[in-house]
Amino acid sequence: MLAALSSSSLDKLMLKKIHRSIGNAPIRLRFKGGKESLPSPITDKETIVIQDRWALASMMLDPEIGFGDAYMEGRVEVKGDLVHVLELALRAMHATGKRSWYYRLFSSWLHRVQDNTLDGSASNIHHHYDLNADFYKLWLDSRMVYTCAYFPNPSASLEESQLAKIEHVCRKLQLQPGETVVDAGCGWGALALHMAKHYGATVKAFNISREQIQYARTQARKEGLTERVEFIEDDYRNIRGRFDAFVSIGMLEHVGREH
Repeated sequence: MLAALSSSSLDKLMLKKIHRSIGNAPIRLRFKGGKESLPSPITDKETIVIQDRWALASMMLDPEIGFGDAYMEGRVEVKGDLVHVLELALRAMHATGKRSWYYRLFSSWLHRVQDNTLDGSASNIHHHYDLNADFYKLWLDSRMVYTCAYFPNPSASLEESQLAKIEHVCRKLQLQPGETVVDAGCGWGALALHMAKHYGATVKAFNISREQIQYARTQARKEGLTERVEFIEDDYRNIRGRFDAFVSIGMLEHVGREH
């Protein structure tokens, strides 16, 4: 009886800690046995049900990563709209400045480990993008563009919107036939290939993901553009030479403000 009471009290304490770490968001937290950690006025429409103590502990340590992992593994169930639950939690955390102690303790250490040094960048890119391209084909458009799309209208498809983004960038560069362009962080090469094929540009595209570079070179050969586009497996900091235009899309979050 004492052990059960102690275990129940611990579960409730952990739920309260999780709730505080997400800024006391208007979400009901419930452990599988029915214990809750929110005032009764909160409705059951937005409820997170935690199935086991491992998930409970991981969410207490780091509610952001812990929730994502547990949800993916089926150890957390969301009753209600998942997107709305995430919005409620993120807004509450942002409003109160709440972050888990785990995050605060290790964020500076992680920043140092994942810093934008030449070796650090290569390691980060390897973990993120040196996966088989077939994985990305499952959810990207046919050009394998993975930065934010530019939707010209609400009904536009992902395919149309990624092409609209590429065209938007080319217009901003005011590209002319025969001009030389350097593309820093070229991804799977869609922009570089488009600039060469449709604008007559000669492009040098840099990337440190071997998987992406190999894919881009294959696409260049298929489209007969190897004379106009050179995909270079190297860091953007090693770019040298003079060009008519410089372009880089979606790399700022990797580079960081200080760089």
